[in-house]
Amino acid sequence: MKDREKILTVISLGAGVQSSTMAIMAAKGDLPMPQAAIFADTQNEPEAVNKYLKYLKSILPYPVYVVSKGNIMTNMLAAKDTTNFVDAPYFTQNIITGKKGMVMRQCTNVYKIQVIRKKIRELCNIGYGKHFPKDKYVEQWIGISTDEVQRMKPSRDKYILNKHPLIEMNMSRQDCINYLKKQNVQMPEKSACIVCPFHNDAYWHFMKTKRPKEFAVAVDFDSKVRSITRKKDEEIFVHRSCKPLAEVEFNKAEDDKQLDMFSHLCDEGMCGV
Repeated sequence: MKDREKILTVISLGAGVQSSTMAIMAAKGDLPMPQAAIFADTQNEPEAVNKYLKYLKSILPYPVYVVSKGNIMTNMLAAKDTTNFVDAPYFTQNIITGKKGMVMRQCTNVYKIQVIRKKIRELCNIGYGKHFPKDKYVEQWIGISTDEVQRMKPSRDKYILNKHPLIEMNMSRQDCINYLKKQNVQMPEKSACIVCPFHNDAYWHFMKTKRPKEFAVAVDFDSKVRSITRKKDEEIFVHRSCKPLAEVEFNKAEDDKQLDMFSHLCDEGMCGV
């Protein structure tokens, strides 16, 4: 990028801890001011996330654009009459052999990357199908902290440079929390779809006991998604146990670090990509 001109700086905003920290640091002058933040809305976020996004929009001195491909949950259910394929990596089980597997994950690309890329091109006045000038580029901030360094990846688009300010400042997730507390701003919650398959049992238990309306949405979706598969001898489940979500006995004290890592993939707007 050294021989190119930077024409735009944007934050990929997920309204989780890390990306919100970057956004507020920029507002407070602790990071350079971007031209905008972009939130990719799957229209299946918990109400707490929608409220926090509204709060961020009220305190940030630069625009926050909300873009969307539509409601990921209703679109996947509608796939039964079209593609017969769901975008999220739900768990599968063969009804004859009992063998388990996972659906290929495409939700990040379809509901996050593509819509953010489209908005970036719009902000640069470069429409779909037009070539991005080779002598220019866009800087996109991704909210990854030092305890998630393995998530760092370059952009799929040559004209977008992914930067990780929290990594550059040697900030962990806890450092982000401490910063937000010091600034006396509201604390964000985890940002992930209600029907995300990467919730661990502790979060499912929290949703069931503290947010029953959202849990009911997940249970209803789980029951309806069962047969949306191209394989006639396969069933799809939201929970990794391959049991109906309504029947799962959640381990509310679960400390599965691997699953917990995946459960935060949607936190910062790019689902870990």
